[in-house]
Order: sequence, then C-alpha cells, then structure tokens
Amino acid sequence: MKFIVIGLGYFGSTLAVNLTKQGHEVIGIDNRWEKIDEYKDTITHVMSMDTTSEKAVKTLPLDDTDAVIVAIGEEVASSILTLAILKNLNVKRIIGRIISPIHKTIINQIGITETIHPEEETAYSVISMLQLEHTLRVYELDESNVIAELFVPKKYVGHALDSINIENRFDLKVVAIKVAPVKEGLFSTLKKEYSIDFDFDRLKPLRERDVIVVAGKHVNIKRLFE
Repeated sequence: MKFIVIGLGYFGSTLAVNLTKQGHEVIGIDNRWEKIDEYKDTITHVMSMDTTSEKAVKTLPLDDTDAVIVAIGEEVASSILTLAILKNLNVKRIIGRIISPIHKTIINQIGITETIHPEEETAYSVISMLQLEHTLRVYELDESNVIAELFVPKKYVGHALDSINIENRFDLKVVAIKVAPVKEGLFSTLKKEYSIDFDFDRLKPLRERDVIVVAGKHVNIKRLFE
C-alpha cells in the first residue's frame, strides 16, 4: 500500500518509519530540513514541503495513494489548512491528527471524519487501522488477530446481522453494536454519543453510521468490505 505522512514529529515519524518497515511505500513530508535529513534512510521517500500551499500539494501523487495522514503537531492552523486543501482536492482517504477538542470540531466541520489522537492511540494501532478501511478503531491482540470497530459497509446498510451472517461467512465474532444517535436528522460522529449494545437485536436493520465491533483476523475483516 502507499501512504503520505505529513508532519514528521515523534508520532508522524514513528508511523512513517514503521509503515516503511512493513513494506509499504511511504512519502514523509515536513517543512523542517533537519527532519528530512534525519529520516532519509528510514522512510521510503522524504521531502520538504509547505503543505498549506495548494499548488505544492497538487504535485503529490494523491490519486495513487491509499491514504494521507496529516500528523502535524502543535501548528493547528497548518493542520487545518492542509486538511482543507486535501479535502478540496478530493483525496479518497484523509486521516487527521487531533490536537484539541476544538481542533476536532473544526476538522469535522470541513468533512474530515477519520481522526487519530496520539494521546489515546499508538502509532502501531494506527498502522492496523490504515490497513483496514472504514475502521474507527483497531486494538491488536497479536500479529493476526484484532478487535476492530467498523462502520457498517455500504452494501449492508439496512440489512440485519441475521441476514448478513458475519460469523459464518467471514469467521468473525460480533462483540457489540455501537448505535449512532440521530440529531436533527443527521447522524452524530462523536464517539462519546454512541450507545453500546452488547445484547443487540440480530433482526434490527443496521444504519449508515452504526459501528460493528468484531473480533477476528485482519484478513477476514478485509473480506467483509470486498
């Protein structure tokens, strides 16, 4: 897979270096030349760039990339501008690092729905998330098995768990359903507002923003979205 990591502070560099070690092609970007020199031998490609410039960002191979991760740390304005440019350029998968609650609110408002919070998640758990699309959170149990929070695949929206038959078809254990609230006709994406249902109704249709919590192998979760 191919990734672009913008911001090579501790979190971004750890993410980029370990993705490279796993055999992925990674472009690491920072506006500090000392970071470019530091990681030139451990990240597939590194470059210095001002990602608040749309002209500069357009030179990146965005159409040929599986995800762009904006891991910028303290520079909130740079993070927001970079994310807005990527959204405007219709990048297929954008993941933004959260710096504060207000930062999360702003980037949600510009349409960035996938976010990471380094104080809550390690770079290693984010690597698992990157390899599983449509995933809210991934918790590694070992090299092969995870517990994952998955947004309902589009093809299964409106279907019940009983008809999807996840356990037998994909060899995954359904642990719980995180039920999305409805506010003024729109689904909320705030994690704290989801209600967790362990005693879920297998005949109840799943909604677009509901989250299925499953346990099983990486490969089987990928099959669920194919």
